[in-house]
Amino acid sequence: MLQAKTKEGNLVMLALLTKKEISELKTNGQFYCPSCQEKVVIKAGSKMIPHFAHRAKVNCPSHEGGEGAYHEKGKLMLYKWLKQQKLNVQLEEYLSEIKQRPDLLVTIDNKKIAVEYQCTRISLKEIRKRNEGYRQLGIQPIWIIGANRFKRLSRYQIKLDNFLHHFLHQFSKRFPLTLLFFCPETTLFSTFQDIYITTTKQAIGKLTYTLLNNMKFIDIFRQHRLPNQLLYTLWKQEKKRFRLRQRDRLYGSELAWHQWLYLKRTHFEYLPSVIHLPVSAQYRMCSPLWDWQSRICLDLLDPLPIGGHISLSTCVHLLRKHIISSANYPLITAEIQPIQQYLLLLEQINILKQQSPFHFTKQTNLLFYKNVEEALLGDDVFINRLLANNSIKI
Repeated sequence: MLQAKTKEGNLVMLALLTKKEISELKTNGQFYCPSCQEKVVIKAGSKMIPHFAHRAKVNCPSHEGGEGAYHEKGKLMLYKWLKQQKLNVQLEEYLSEIKQRPDLLVTIDNKKIAVEYQCTRISLKEIRKRNEGYRQLGIQPIWIIGANRFKRLSRYQIKLDNFLHHFLHQFSKRFPLTLLFFCPETTLFSTFQDIYITTTKQAIGKLTYTLLNNMKFIDIFRQHRLPNQLLYTLWKQEKKRFRLRQRDRLYGSELAWHQWLYLKRTHFEYLPSVIHLPVSAQYRMCSPLWDWQSRICLDLLDPLPIGGHISLSTCVHLLRKHIISSANYPLITAEIQPIQQYLLLLEQINILKQQSPFHFTKQTNLLFYKNVEEALLGDDVFINRLLANNSIKI
């Protein structure tokens, strides 16, 4: 923790003091945790931000879990950044009603925002507990991830593991999916927005970088989107990677999918181009795009005659084991259905025609390929058609 209380109840923040002042306090002072009131000690080595720590492992309700110097430095920088903007911000304010202590608590026009700066892995249970606690008090939680967990793969692509999934923000129904990162070493604040998950561990989106002192707190809520044409241009590369990816060592769900394709008397090289299309709510599915979309196409659409009916509820029932509860995404307020998004995308390309909000009829038969060369060519033609038609991304 960056601050602690004296016997008199005054808060002391070591990072604002000189080495001499810290040395004197270390010799003569006694300090207490603002949350549990237990004694804490000063930690002020040459390679760390001066801070306080409990003497031993304790059951303090707001014990920070030892995130380390990187976390303490970033938290302090974010605090100073907010103070420079003349915002009402408290550092490590203890909220006794819910026994939680956000890294930063910002108040703007009577609205409270809890800013958590997270640099180490914690459980989904803990993330949900903290968010639910804040919401009990009418506080908006915002999580900024340490850039030590940011892995950029290309200009528009990052590594997106299961841990990062739980920090996806969507501040309103029309706001793009957003991840926030901050590096205290470079003072670079990074946003990754308008996110489309491509594989189980990767995603494409709009990356923006800003030096912390060149931005305001309100900039966190600005929208940055991928243009439709760029999304589909990038997706053309994704389709190619999907077709050509080596599959020598198959196991788990990937092996099960290939075995299922075999039982369907087909192969991934032959699959129609309408399989493996981008939907923004892919985070709600525990299986890759090509897996669950192929099940809709092969199990439901392909056997259906032209003019035959298909419903959202039928697709949801088929894929019920593939869907992740929205409760796993506490920072996303809108209830978005990825299967419905896919059906609407199929309507845009005239595979389906929407008859009512949740019911569709089949318009066109699916085109299967004979080999990978034909599939690659077909994918290019298909994506080019999406680009030419200026299809709306879902």
